[in-house]
Amino acid sequence: MSRKKVLLFIVSVFALTAMLSFMIPEDGLTLTLKFPTPQELLDAVLPAQEEPAPQIDPAELLARAEAARRDSLENERLLAYLSEDPARIQFPDGDYALFDELFESLDRGMEASTRIIHYGDSQIEEDRMSATLRELLQERFGGGGPGLLPCTKNFTITTTTQTNGNASHYSAYYFGGGSRADGHYGPAGRSSRLNSDCVFSVVPASGAGAHSSCYNRLTVVTAPPSKAFRIRCGDSTFVANPCADGRQVCFYRFPLPDSSSRAKVSIGAGAEVYGISLDQEGGVSIDNAAMRGCSGTIFTRIDARSLEDYYADARVRLIIYQFGGNMVPACTGKKAISHYKELVVRELEYLSERAPGARILFIGPSDMSTNIRGTMDTYPQLPAMVDSLRCAAHECGAAYWDLYAAMGGKGSMPRWVRENPPLAGGDYIHFTRKGAETASRLLYNSLMVSYDYYQYRKTHKRQ
Repeated sequence: MSRKKVLLFIVSVFALTAMLSFMIPEDGLTLTLKFPTPQELLDAVLPAQEEPAPQIDPAELLARAEAARRDSLENERLLAYLSEDPARIQFPDGDYALFDELFESLDRGMEASTRIIHYGDSQIEEDRMSATLRELLQERFGGGGPGLLPCTKNFTITTTTQTNGNASHYSAYYFGGGSRADGHYGPAGRSSRLNSDCVFSVVPASGAGAHSSCYNRLTVVTAPPSKAFRIRCGDSTFVANPCADGRQVCFYRFPLPDSSSRAKVSIGAGAEVYGISLDQEGGVSIDNAAMRGCSGTIFTRIDARSLEDYYADARVRLIIYQFGGNMVPACTGKKAISHYKELVVRELEYLSERAPGARILFIGPSDMSTNIRGTMDTYPQLPAMVDSLRCAAHECGAAYWDLYAAMGGKGSMPRWVRENPPLAGGDYIHFTRKGAETASRLLYNSLMVSYDYYQYRKTHKRQ
């Protein structure tokens, strides 16, 4: 080798060494080599010996739930379902009378209104789950309409809302709007300040149920006016003036022709609108308050008096709180799960204090899958999360519905994804509309078994 080549080689080595000295930290790099275990080597070349977890077809799950309700006519069978069935609603300390006031209100049918507000993350977005539950309850106990709708442009299973005008939107859960220091987000966690006169038009969506697309009353729900503004609906005009009675939520109600399926209302500039409600004067109403990306820990940011006034005036008898799924990937250890439980307890206690006339039903996360060594399987921490959230609900006197168990437990999500048509999407997290309908029917059946037991106890004069 010539001297020039030797020199060039030495210079190149020094240059490479200098470059690496800038790239590698002073304390060096730590490399970890992982080798498969003997069992893993055997698994790679031999057929798997362990039996897979038993899976039940989702259609069979629903059929079993409906059959269980039909067959639960005797006290012993009702109690067996309420204490053993995976799809049952789980009451704190076995307090099966927890929902009695709700059921009493339902029994009054069109003589009185019963409102349910369904809070949840993206699993209930576009009115999924809420729409089916609403339709089934309205069919049985009366009522109509889609409930409280936001003032933002909105496309759901139930309705299409169009907004003409200029408005600033705010959200308590950091999605789709700015934040507010005063906490005046309203009962659904979002508000709209109208910068000009705005016209809101609502028409039924193609998938709307017969009852949700039939109503006879429109209600504009606002913050107390700081200055006068007009509301026009049909041939009626109302001037909303500032008031000093201490209310934090105002309701402006307008009658509509019976069996209306479309509505339009004009609201003047300056109004702070929490939503527009379409329903009937009696029966069941269900508000869908979907909060994409939310963990359910934002309610303490909402002004307490606003929630209290809405829950009382709208006759809210049940608050459905459906959260936890967004926290599953992040809560990988006991400490993180415990911390999230503490936050949830704070929120449930806050809601319970705001709504003394309502009960709370906590719906936990569904099965969720992640890639584990090339196979989509349940997040390892999910069962522990479910147990923790059940404890949180019961500590606060709330009922718990285990959606994870109801849909089949560990490994059930891939089965839902493979169904034809699919019941869940390719992210192995979110239900399709068909899947949301299936899950909601499971919930309805569980709720009605508790209602059947309420009727049994009332007939036989038992507590």
